[in-house]
Amino acid sequence: MATYIIRRLLGLIPTLIVITIIVFILMHLMPGNAFLALTQNPHIKDASVVIQRKEAAAGLNLPLWQQYVNWVMNLLHGNLGSSYQYQEPVSRLIGFSLPNTLTLAITAEIIVLLIGIPMGVLQASRVNKGFDVSTSFIAVLLYSIPGFVFALFLIYIFSFTLNILPSFGTVTPAVPWSGDLGDRISHLILPALALSLPSVAFYSRLTRGNTLQVIVQDFVRTARSKGLRDGRVLFRHVLRNAIIPIITQFGFDIGGLFSGAVLIEEIFTWPGMGELTVSANLNRDYPVILATTLIFAITVLIGNLIADILLAVADPRIRYN
Repeated sequence: MATYIIRRLLGLIPTLIVITIIVFILMHLMPGNAFLALTQNPHIKDASVVIQRKEAAAGLNLPLWQQYVNWVMNLLHGNLGSSYQYQEPVSRLIGFSLPNTLTLAITAEIIVLLIGIPMGVLQASRVNKGFDVSTSFIAVLLYSIPGFVFALFLIYIFSFTLNILPSFGTVTPAVPWSGDLGDRISHLILPALALSLPSVAFYSRLTRGNTLQVIVQDFVRTARSKGLRDGRVLFRHVLRNAIIPIITQFGFDIGGLFSGAVLIEEIFTWPGMGELTVSANLNRDYPVILATTLIFAITVLIGNLIADILLAVADPRIRYN
């Protein structure tokens, strides 16, 4: 297993190189750059000369291949560059934004796993009964509505109508309890729900279908004939055999939650990687765009690796040599 993990980690390198090259080319094909806005500043004389100097200082006057090589060399030395927009090191911006996105994504994934999987198992155990029909209808409804629509709905209900949960930021400003654990949790609830509800619906349907295929097999009938309780049969024997496709989906979801958080963070003004990425793209902040793209790509690839490892743990028939 250790050899397989090392081989997979080494295999990430060429994939990341291809991804960064594609992003680098597409980024420079976009019209304009971060310094052209200086032409709209009436207090700057000879704006074109100032722009040329800033582009030269940033290395934007070099050939495209040389710009990429310089970026890779700086990356190997741990230097992600400086933001054109914020005039700060990119590593500092990411150091502030990444923990917020990780908090949101991990919370959303916990909600998905704790609700979606048990709901799917219970639906399969009560197939075509009242609980199964009602929760299946709700699941289809939740899955068919985009997350940003849920975000607006949650804000309207819990922030504007009931006024019990905040709708923006990570802390409440200018209050004695600002930054307390309870304050942070209250700000986390709505964006985490908006990000997780469509996935909860998908996981419940996926788990239900897989459980229905397993629950009719002979070993399940044998376990029940030995007098095992239904809960033990379902969650220890049936779920372990039905969880393989769910683990595969879990690997994709690790990266999907990061990319899905982009729009949710914008709606809730959540200062994470999503808000940083949108701002960087709007302002043509090339170093930030490259850094955030690299992090998103790494999360997707690492997610797939984690899924492969978990598959080997869940299914003893799978062995990686």
